[in-house]
Parts: sequence; structure tokens; C-alpha cells
Amino acid sequence: MNDMTAITRESSIASLAKWTLSAEPAFVSELALRQAELLTLDSVACAYSARNAGAPRRVAAMIEELGSRPTCTLIGHSARGSVLDATFLNCALVRSQDFNDVQFIHKDGKLHIGGHCSDVLAAALAVGEAKGAKGQDVLAAVIMGYELFRRLRDLMPMDSVWDGASAVGVVAAAMAGRIIGLDEERQANALALAMARCATPSIVRYGELSGAKNMVGALLAREGVQLTLLAAKGMTGPRQVLDHRWGMQEVFDPALGFERLWAPVGELFILRSHVKTFACIGTAQTSIVAALEAHRLLAGRVGEIEAIDVIMADLPIIRKQQAEKPRLTPSTHETADHSFTFLPAVVLMDGELTERQYVNERWAEPETRALTAKVRLSVSEELRARSPDAMPCQIRVHLAGGEVIQTECLYPPGHSFPERGLAREPVVEKFREVTEPILTAERQDRIIEEVLDLRNRRTIAPVMSLLGL
Repeated sequence: MNDMTAITRESSIASLAKWTLSAEPAFVSELALRQAELLTLDSVACAYSARNAGAPRRVAAMIEELGSRPTCTLIGHSARGSVLDATFLNCALVRSQDFNDVQFIHKDGKLHIGGHCSDVLAAALAVGEAKGAKGQDVLAAVIMGYELFRRLRDLMPMDSVWDGASAVGVVAAAMAGRIIGLDEERQANALALAMARCATPSIVRYGELSGAKNMVGALLAREGVQLTLLAAKGMTGPRQVLDHRWGMQEVFDPALGFERLWAPVGELFILRSHVKTFACIGTAQTSIVAALEAHRLLAGRVGEIEAIDVIMADLPIIRKQQAEKPRLTPSTHETADHSFTFLPAVVLMDGELTERQYVNERWAEPETRALTAKVRLSVSEELRARSPDAMPCQIRVHLAGGEVIQTECLYPPGHSFPERGLAREPVVEKFREVTEPILTAERQDRIIEEVLDLRNRRTIAPVMSLLGL
């Protein structure tokens, strides 16, 4: 054995590759498979909801212009595309409305946003369809991918200039290699290639938000799959990409322990993946529930509102997001669906939060802006302590004459409790609501039945074909 062989076998990437391909019993457990099916159905719902969104429309137009091998389903479209184009468009669809799942992680004793693992879920579906993979094999890859996403995020300091999406390309490569059936050597090269291309600056998620925020995951997922396909053909990658100081150590901190990447599996991260029941930022889900109840109690007296207190958990991420000035007076869809002022205001006015609340730049209408200006943001340690694993919210609506309407929400309907996972009903209801304009009830029923029994399908190709138009 020469020195180079020894170094290669001892590299972090080699150890990680072995872990991503392991026959881990937790990846095929009943609860995990059920959770993965529910999150797949939710991701499909999100993709349908974004069929008219700007970013995926541009991607679809580009695919049509350039041409594509009709191998895989393009969700919500009559045309088909290559495995790379299906990964790109379907991931863009899932993410574009900021409606897909969200994860929270504990770091430094505080709860933080962990990311959106389903940014990359559609990559597993595309590769699985192209390869004729079994449903359980695709779901196991998804479960592993969620776990890998968490582990990579744990290696990124909370004050890092690098965005959490930097994990997406690596996760896509890991899932694709597992589904394709790469050996450990080629899987290590796939991960090394993806790792070398994944770094994304946090500016994509802060300041005056642009279309890049909702596209970066799809771009990285496509590249991760492409690099895995190259590795399958013998392409090699920089195997010291984690271990060398000129590698990715500025993104993934070695002081936090790379060995955590391939440590034994404990509680699966996928069981802490929450479904958004409203098309807005994950940290605002409870504020929508509280605002809906306040709207009911308000009984149309919007004109009497003098002030609206929106009180949220005292957490670093909440303080950071509350301080984002562009979100206080949003000027784009991207800032409106992240706005802690606009969102409760428009819900108090309309009694709902759907696509309709973002139509015709609703945030810019004088009546909406006037009510948005009455929102006062604050944080509460007491509220945080009552719901330590969620992002709770309390709303107090002050009316002329001194009356105060107070409501709160500790856990939104889509919250996943790790001992039991997601509730089925909110996921199915969301799917039916967003697909009602384009799918018949019979088609809805069939998709729900097939996706929620994906583990028992010999191949996912027929199920995926149902998702086109």
C-alpha cells in the first residue's frame, strides 16, 4: 500500500461515502418511511402550487428552448425532461413558493432554522424514476439525505458567512449515488466533486431578497446529481476536500468534528421536519394561526385597530429576522412572505393566507401598508420556554376604546413531533387545497394513495408519471 492509497482510505470523504451507502435499519423503519412519504406528498403539493411562479416558469422555458431527453416527469407539466432537467425544474418548483418543509436545530443552547431539506427531495425522485428504482429504496435515500443535511449543517457555525444551502449539492450527490448503486470508491468521488462545488454565501437569504434565494437549492441539486453521474463513469474528485486546509474547512468547521458525519444514527432528523401549512417563512407559521383566530374574534372591526403586537420567541434567529428592514415594509413577493409585519396584517384583514394575498403586490396597497405600519414586533423569553422546540407567537390587537384581543399559537398544524412524526390530515388537506384548481378529485385521490404507499412500489416510475399533466 502506497502513501497515497493510505491517505485516500483514511479521508473523511471515504468514511462519509461508506456511511451514505450503509444498510442502516433506521432508514427503513416504519415511522421514518411514513414520514418520508408524507414529506414527498407535501413536496409534490408545493411543486403544483408553484406552477405559475416566475422562477420555475423561466426554468421550464429554458428547458423547452434547449431541448431535453424525455426521460423523467416534470411535475405539473405535460412535457418530460432529462434526469438533470427534472431535478432542476422539480426542485425549483418545490422551493419557489417558500411553502416546503422546514427544520429547526438546537445550537449553542438555542433553537435556530436548520434549513429546508425538501429543497433537494425531488432530486431523489428524478434519479429514482430514471433508474426504475424501488419506492422503498428512494425513500431510504431521502431519509439518509435528511440526516446528512442535518449533520452537515451542524458543522456550519451559526455566524458563518456561508448559507445552509451549501449542504444541498452534497446531499443530492449522496442520495443519487445510493439510488444508482455506486460502490464506495465512486460514491466518495461523487461526494468530493459535489463538496468542491457547493459553497453558497448567506447573502442569498438576507437583505433585499432576490430570485436567487429560491433557486440556489435547485441549482446545487442539479449539479450534485450531474457530478454523481460523472463519478459513476469514473470521474474522480478531490478526496481531501474536507481534510485539507485548502478544501472546505471555511464552510464546514473541522473543530466541530467531521467524525459526526458518519457517527451511528440516533433520532432521525426527518422526524423533526415540519410542514408549512401556510405559504410563508417557517418562523411565521404560528403567527398566521394566531392571526386567523384574532381575525375571527375581530369580526370585521379592522378599522378600529390602533396597534398590533406580534410577540415571538426570544431566539437569535427571530431577533435577526425582525431586524431585517426590507421585511418591515416589503416591496417584493420574496420579502412579503418573510415579513413579520405584512403577514399578520393581511391575515387580520382577509382571514386567510393563500396565493391570493400575494397577488397584484398586495403589500403595496395603501390600506395594507397602513395596517402593516401598526404592527409592533417584540420577543419573549417566557413564550420561548413554553414551546422550546417550535417558533411560538402571541398576538395582541389593540382596538379603539381600549379592548385588546389576544391569541397565541405554540405549535402550528404542520409541526412534527419526533415520537410520532407528522399528522396525516394537514398534509393531505394542503395537497387537496393547492391542487384543486388543476386536478380532479379522482386524480387527487389516486396520487395521495400512491405516494403514501410509495414504499411498496416496485418502481416509482408509474407514480411519478401521475404527477405530470
